[in-house]
Amino acid sequence: MTADDAIAAAKAELLAAVAGAQPDGTYDDAGFARVAAAIAVLVPLTPTPSPFATPQVVAGPWRSIYAQFGPRHTAGKPVRHRTTLNLQSFNHFPAIPVTVEGIDQEIGPPGADYNNVVAVTPADGGPTAELIVRGRYSLAAALPQRYTVDFYGVELRAAGIDGDGLRAAFGLPEGHALRHDLKPMKLHSDVVYCDADLRINFGSMGGVYVLRRLPGPGRTLAA
Repeated sequence: MTADDAIAAAKAELLAAVAGAQPDGTYDDAGFARVAAAIAVLVPLTPTPSPFATPQVVAGPWRSIYAQFGPRHTAGKPVRHRTTLNLQSFNHFPAIPVTVEGIDQEIGPPGADYNNVVAVTPADGGPTAELIVRGRYSLAAALPQRYTVDFYGVELRAAGIDGDGLRAAFGLPEGHALRHDLKPMKLHSDVVYCDADLRINFGSMGGVYVLRRLPGPGRTLAA
């Protein structure tokens, strides 16, 4: 078996394991173990062992298809799950219930952008908005897979909806700011596997993420 064949087989098994979620998006013990085993097989086969040397390979927009969240308040939840705005925004928005519909990540070397783009809807239904946590990354030769990220801002926005309409849709107080600066905070995420269309990250808070590359340049990246 060639190296390419081994990667193709390992990717197929991982994608099949991820697709084996229960109807609510969670995994039973056997399914969870299958995903973990498939990740363990694929990670050593990465064709991008040093994002430090080739950051352009990791660049672009990506969508989470599997997320094993690390923080206790999200442990065991699927990508689509109920949460609150404060938990998604480092407490800069009120504790208003929302549904996370999807989680994208956009990485851009020109501006060292590292932005998390979370699609959210009001818990009782309504328009989809983007909760964007903006960050800048750095890479170092000593840990060539590690993106050290300084998150500096969070904002809520929705195409075609003005500020007042967005506040009303999500139950935010009148005049509540839709953009907030964050106190300097550094987290890291290791890109332990990356090829043309699939990426695996291990986060500093214990998360494990499998992402598929999206077409296009991304919605939040600096030109």
